[in-house]
Amino acid sequence: MAKKQDQETVEKNPLEELRDSLLEKSKGVHISILSQSDIANIKEWVIAPSHDLNRILSGSLFKGIPEKQFTILVGPEASFKSSFMALMLAAAQRQGFLPVVIDTEGSWSKEFVTRWGLDPENMLYIYTPWVSEARVLLGKIIDGQSRKMAIAVDSIGGFERFKVIDDARKGDAKADQGSLQKDLKVLLKMLVNICKSKESMVFGAGHLYGNPSGYGAPEQMGGGKYLRLAGDIIMSLKKSSIEDADENIIGTQIKVVTLKNRWYPPFNEAIVEIDYQNGINPYAGMLDISLKAGIFVQGGAWYTHVASGEKIQGEVKVKAFLAEHPEILNEIENYIKDTGYSTVNENVKQAEELINAEDKENKSEEL
Repeated sequence: MAKKQDQETVEKNPLEELRDSLLEKSKGVHISILSQSDIANIKEWVIAPSHDLNRILSGSLFKGIPEKQFTILVGPEASFKSSFMALMLAAAQRQGFLPVVIDTEGSWSKEFVTRWGLDPENMLYIYTPWVSEARVLLGKIIDGQSRKMAIAVDSIGGFERFKVIDDARKGDAKADQGSLQKDLKVLLKMLVNICKSKESMVFGAGHLYGNPSGYGAPEQMGGGKYLRLAGDIIMSLKKSSIEDADENIIGTQIKVVTLKNRWYPPFNEAIVEIDYQNGINPYAGMLDISLKAGIFVQGGAWYTHVASGEKIQGEVKVKAFLAEHPEILNEIENYIKDTGYSTVNENVKQAEELINAEDKENKSEEL
């Protein structure tokens, strides 16, 4: 027995010896060879309902948002943030994740989640606008045994400190001196911990506000300064209407730009189309890439599939053709990987660079 233990000791490399030494003296810390780490390595991706959205999130039409990630959705009011989170939770639910909603605004309902494909009988719903109560609940999740959760926080800016109620009861309403932002920072760190240590994913909704500091200033993200640091992926959403030839509104178009992304170059843009009769169009954006890749050629309103020679009239029929020939998606996927195809929104990129420059300048002044 002693001989076998000696042999195992000899066979350990210096990195393994360091790992084991640190493990003996550490508590509550994950220490592993990186290639063997359950936290550092991604095993599962939750696929978005749009191929082009998957592309800007992961660089692949067939992947979306990876597990162990904190994804933040920002945009003006009524820009589809809650609905998008419901869609992603529904996709996660189908892949075996447990959906959990922390609702600070009382806006989620059985009818709402059912509309976007979530099963309300198999999801947990928590309502609280109080950041202190939410932190207690998150602490219990961290200490508990549950894993593989898909958590939606709607919205991060909806949290408040319970002290404001106490002050109001006493007739002594005082201005917040940054305490709420500090509490939110702790809450966000707890959410990140749940993502990484519980094989889970978190979606948080925030708001974009106009910056009154000057003409042309970029929009600012509500929810505290730490929000930008906490997110692995930050997506900006802006909604517009889709109209038919008679100017009747028949759907919604969502412009999605990644402001931050650890998995693919940021500032890429995709369009998500939602038809009120047929739902989300998974092939939106695919025709544009196909034309650039030479898979189709266009002549007026007609499109020719180069490989088969088949002629198709109108974009709607091209999308139907793509649905009937999924092998074309593989061609598009190869084209994206071979060419580094990109749809970077330069205006958003410049605005984000301006915000980052302002943040650095403010920090240097504080020092």
